[in-house]
This record gives sequence, structure tokens and C-alpha cells, in this order.
Amino acid sequence: MTPSEINKSISVSWLAEMDRQEIDGEDFDTAECAELPEELDLFRIQAEADPKFDESYGHWGCFVCEKELLLPLEQSCTNGTLLPLELRFERLKTCPEKLARPIWEFFSRCPVHVQHYLALRYFVIVRIERARRTGSPEWRPGVEYNGSSESS
Repeated sequence: MTPSEINKSISVSWLAEMDRQEIDGEDFDTAECAELPEELDLFRIQAEADPKFDESYGHWGCFVCEKELLLPLEQSCTNGTLLPLELRFERLKTCPEKLARPIWEFFSRCPVHVQHYLALRYFVIVRIERARRTGSPEWRPGVEYNGSSESS
């Protein structure tokens, strides 16, 4: 396969994983119980001090759902914590254009403290759903659940 064909195949794997998702309301309820880790206390303090936090959280949460960004947001995290920007670029480099533009809009416009709360929420939701569906919460573009490459 040429590099272009491999990238197209990996891009298709993003969309296929999105199509497989079967998220239910209980997943959202469970995710609301997740708490930011102690190392992100600065964002907790910022959220508590932000009088418009709930409004912003709701607005950007709707944006994530409307633009179907749960998967790219989950892939931008490790253990529910957003990766540094350069690692997000690496993780999202094969993301289809349909998802790439809005996820980068989210990262550039959403307040950082809100990003961290939403990243944790959607990370948990996606991982719960995937574990229920496949038996494992793990997924990376272009890799099947058994660990072999989809493009092989």
C-alpha cells in the first residue's frame, strides 16, 4: 500500500469506530462521577471561580456531541487527562477532515479549564462504551482490537 492509501485506510478506521459506538444515557451519568486528578487542581480552582463555567461546559459539551468529537477527544487523552498539544497533534494526525477541523476549533476556542472537564467526561464515556462492546477500552486508529493492523 502507498502512504496515501494507508492514511485513507486509517481515516476510514476512525469513522468505522465512530459508527460502532452505542453510547447510552447511563454512560453519561457514570462519567459525571469522574473527578479531575489532583495534578489538575488548577483547572478545578479555575472552574470553581468561573461564574460562567456551567454555561460554557454545556455549550462546549453540545459542540462536542453535535460535531461527533467524542472519539477524537478521547484519543487526545491518556487516563482521562488531555495530552500536551504536541502529543495531541501526533494522535490526531490521521483524523478525518470531518473531525479534524472541529476538534482543533474546540481546542482553540474552548476555555482550557472547560476542556479538561469535558475531556475527562468524554474519555470515560467512550471507554465505558468500548469496553462493553469489545471487552477492552483500548483503541487506536488503524489497529484492530486483537492488536493486528487493519491495513495488513
